[in-house]
This record gives sequence, structure tokens and C-alpha cells, in this order.
Amino acid sequence: MAKINPDKLIEWYEACGSELRLYALQWHGHQQAEDLVQDAFIKLLKQRRCPDHVRAWLFRVVRNSSISRLRELQSRKKATQMFPLTHGCWFEPRSDVQLDARNAQAILETLPSERREIVVLRIWGQLSFRDIADLIEKSIPWVHREYQAALGMIKTRLESSPCHTRQA
Repeated sequence: MAKINPDKLIEWYEACGSELRLYALQWHGHQQAEDLVQDAFIKLLKQRRCPDHVRAWLFRVVRNSSISRLRELQSRKKATQMFPLTHGCWFEPRSDVQLDARNAQAILETLPSERREIVVLRIWGQLSFRDIADLIEKSIPWVHREYQAALGMIKTRLESSPCHTRQA
């Protein structure tokens, strides 16, 4: 069995590292999200053979590690809430974009956690509905319906927001 090529690992990191960090930010702060992503790539490097769908495999590792870390925190702090709201900033404001990053983040945070997770996996993670369904252990039609519902909620909230776009 061939080991994973370190050059290929760098290519995968550049291709989806930022999306994995964004995904981890749903549950953790910036530093912890970065640590989880780095750990996922270390686990990938240790694999005896390359997973069939590397991107989906990495998202699963980050998700499972996030859940494990939250369980550790929960037992230490005896927290009642498993998935807290985002600690980090999901959007980097840019002057060439008409979307208000803070408003968009606030709207994304209002989504139910499962819908928010699906949106992040689909848009930023660029995972297929099949990969998302496998990752969160739901059916493809269910994931698609939840994704459509989330987009509808986002659209409604953006349209009703008094300052949903920046003045150019």
C-alpha cells in the first residue's frame, strides 16, 4: 500500500484548508479550529492508503474531532449545550463585495445548527449532497430539503434586513 505523498497533502491543504477551518468555527474559536484542521491533515498523512473522497474524509475527521472535543469540554464544564454559536468570524469583509459580512454572519448564526452545518458544508466545503448525507448520517433528500429551507430562510432574512447590502 502506497503512503500519501507529502506534495499531494500540501495540494489538499491549499484546496480545502480554509473551508475546513470555517467548518470547525461553528463549534470552536479560531485557534482551536486551526488545530483541528492541522490534526485532520496529520491523520490523513498517517493513513496507509488514500481515502476515496479525500475532501469528504477530511470534513468527517474535523466533524468527529470537533464533537469529541466538545464532549471533553462538556464533561469538564458540565455544559448543557452541545454546540455553541460561532466564536469566530465566518466572513472576511472585503471592499469589493456588496454583502455586509457582519449581517450575513448574524443571519447564518440564526439558522438551526443542522441547517447551518449543511449550508457551510455545501457552499464553503463544496461537498455534494451525497457526501453531506453520509457525513451527518441523514438521507440525501432530507439534506437537500434542509439546504433549500436554509437558503429560503437566509434569503428572507437578507431581504428583510434594513442594511443587507453596502453602499458602493
